[in-house]
Amino acid sequence: MEIPLPSLDAATPQSPLWIAHRGAAALAPENTLEAYRAAWASGLRALEQDVRVLADGTLVVMHDATVDRTTTSQGAVDAMDVDAFRRLRVDVRAHPAFGHDIAPPLFADVLAEFRGRALFVPEAKAPGSGAALVDALRDAGIPTREALVQAFALDDLLPAVAAGYPAIFLTARSDAIHEARDAGVRWVGLDRRAPDAVYAAWREAGFRIVAWTVNTPADRDRVLRLGACGLFSDDPIALAR
Repeated sequence: MEIPLPSLDAATPQSPLWIAHRGAAALAPENTLEAYRAAWASGLRALEQDVRVLADGTLVVMHDATVDRTTTSQGAVDAMDVDAFRRLRVDVRAHPAFGHDIAPPLFADVLAEFRGRALFVPEAKAPGSGAALVDALRDAGIPTREALVQAFALDDLLPAVAAGYPAIFLTARSDAIHEARDAGVRWVGLDRRAPDAVYAAWREAGFRIVAWTVNTPADRDRVLRLGACGLFSDDPIALAR
């Protein structure tokens, strides 16, 4: 039986949206096509991508500002061109079952493989990259109902709102509620460790809440009790049981 794409409007604390954080990093090396494939094969249909920009403007999937932690090389992501990035190989020591020839993907690679098959949850990691991220979604033909764009900077969410994509503001505080609402943002991503009062403030302001990064049953139960209707998790299959 085909698993349908999740509906953002249908997400509730009783039936939350489970988002594969960095492609369900517990299953495979994070932010790789292998991780997204493993998450999808496990039944997950909401996949997160950390998106950065190379020196030549190419969008790539990489969490950190450097490649030092996740690859066998070193250097700043924004100093590389696409040829140098494609030569990188992922450090698989945390996932020894995988071979040593895994390369981190371009954002376009992920969009092309999972278009129509998953809900994309990309984050504009590089300041000022929100417009380029939205351009990539539109160029790939991703419908507005099949992406949820996230960023820590409200300015990076304005292009998503203008293009009709739902946007999620990432924070651990409650001091930007009015600014987020005025920007047209209706989702908030809250640190799982944020105080109860922060969750209450965003919930009472009418925002849909997604908690990050939730990897234990205790954290799951707490954020759902506080009104979260979605959860970023490295192993959402295990927590959803």
